[in-house]
Amino acid sequence: MPTNITLSIADFSIRLISDAVVSLEEGYLPFVISRDKADTDITIECFQGIPSNPFPLNDLVFEATDETRKFYSIFRTANGLGFVMFNQQTTDEIQQVAMLDNTFSHWKVYLNPETDGSLLPLKYPFGPIVMYYLTVKAQAVLIHASCIFDGEKGRIFTGFSGNGKSTMSKLWADEGNLVINDDRLFIRKMDAGYFVYNTPMYYIDKPKKTTLDSIHLISHSPENKIKKLSGAIAVSKVMAFCIQNNYDKEYIHNHLDFLSDLCTHVPVYELGFVPDTSIVNFVKSNES
Repeated sequence: MPTNITLSIADFSIRLISDAVVSLEEGYLPFVISRDKADTDITIECFQGIPSNPFPLNDLVFEATDETRKFYSIFRTANGLGFVMFNQQTTDEIQQVAMLDNTFSHWKVYLNPETDGSLLPLKYPFGPIVMYYLTVKAQAVLIHASCIFDGEKGRIFTGFSGNGKSTMSKLWADEGNLVINDDRLFIRKMDAGYFVYNTPMYYIDKPKKTTLDSIHLISHSPENKIKKLSGAIAVSKVMAFCIQNNYDKEYIHNHLDFLSDLCTHVPVYELGFVPDTSIVNFVKSNES
């Protein structure tokens, strides 16, 4: 049965098409929209079966690995970029192969069917890769952070792993505030300003959006304290938590230009906090 599915993620329209049945992980399901309500920012063609030689593998430009496994490899091709994604439950087993054209608007992804015969193209790590490449030519970035909306303002809290992003989300939620997401967010510049959006996760959560009114670089502290940052220091510290592939100068410059403008218009703070709900009123009272 042919498939034609459209997703709206951070107001980007993503169309998946295939001659086979395509399935989505449950976290993507709330982002499915009616096709007739959206133009298409990118199209993803999904094909059954992984070709043995989809593109030359001699021009490696980036490889995402850790001490124990490979996540994905990126190659330069004649017409764009080629990707090899690996199964995260095994070692060195290819899960998907994909090609992205030079316009960053058309993907082809090849994968083997699931046990029920359907294709699951956005299975990690390909889904987040697609989201990252939405930012390459748009006025947008992806950031590891939590975001809270208090009914009036949207605030991002970001920092190194263990510095309290999830704790901060819980503290604000305990005070009745809305958690946009506490892991991976889009920031987009639109005509009306800067906005924050959640992204599909491994669990079901409806699409959310808020204005971006401040960014806080957080750490645990024996007392609540706040310091406003500006200029290159603010840009560099926010950029440290953005998701990026640093193999292409054009991509880096695009993100730098975006973040420079962002940090000019949205205040950035270093925030040390005690992990209790006193931080909520402290932040509201001490933002300048």
